[in-house]
Amino acid sequence: MPAPPGESFGLGPLDVQWYGLFALLGYAVWVTTTALLWRRGGGDAIEAAWACLLAAPVAFIGARLYHVITDYELYRGEPVQALDVTQGGLGIFGALVGGLLAIVVYAKARGWPVGTFLDCAIVGVPLAQAVGRVGNWFNQELVGGPTDLPWGLAVDPAYRPLGYEAVERFHPAFLYEGVLDVLIFLALGLLWGPLLARFRPGCIVGAYLILYGLVRVLVEGLRVEPALLIGPFRLNQVVAFLVMATGVLILIQLDRRRPRRP
Repeated sequence: MPAPPGESFGLGPLDVQWYGLFALLGYAVWVTTTALLWRRGGGDAIEAAWACLLAAPVAFIGARLYHVITDYELYRGEPVQALDVTQGGLGIFGALVGGLLAIVVYAKARGWPVGTFLDCAIVGVPLAQAVGRVGNWFNQELVGGPTDLPWGLAVDPAYRPLGYEAVERFHPAFLYEGVLDVLIFLALGLLWGPLLARFRPGCIVGAYLILYGLVRVLVEGLRVEPALLIGPFRLNQVVAFLVMATGVLILIQLDRRRPRRP
């Protein structure tokens, strides 16, 4: 896999960042998927799209805050740089927290069944993530260790991780995650019926958290970029374990065999 031609391209007077473009495309995929699923259940697709639109700023702020907090050393002494997103720096865990909270508030305000709308909204998330991961290629980031495999990613010297300056090819960890994200999307579609037969609405969110948490644990284990460590684990791995545990708790609480609290 060759190195990308650059991080941006010219469009008239504009300098368009590939990372931002693919993040936007991923967002469009998410909105479309959510609207179609909501309409399939009898809801209004336009209203569902508006919910996604209003949730986007909150998700964006959450994504940036997560990145800045977990990589605070990058901005020590230069706090203004925390506002510059042109070079990437959006954490999916922060986006999930912000976006899901915004959707819960909006759905309650509209009187929608919150669990059902959350299920519709979560299915498109892994597909959107897969699209967004293409942007990591253009930024030459989220790489694994050295490799001689045919699909090894060529990384330009300026972007090579610290301590690996002499290495030319790395595992494309972003690609692995993207492929696994697509598989999560397909799995959620296949499991939709069986899950809702066993669990109450909201269970698709729990299933996603378990599956994506597992994927992130595995992918983070391949990465060699510097990161905050908690014992033998990278910080994002610890967060991913917590995400998986949250998914399990959600399914336990939503089990139809479990009596509801009065």
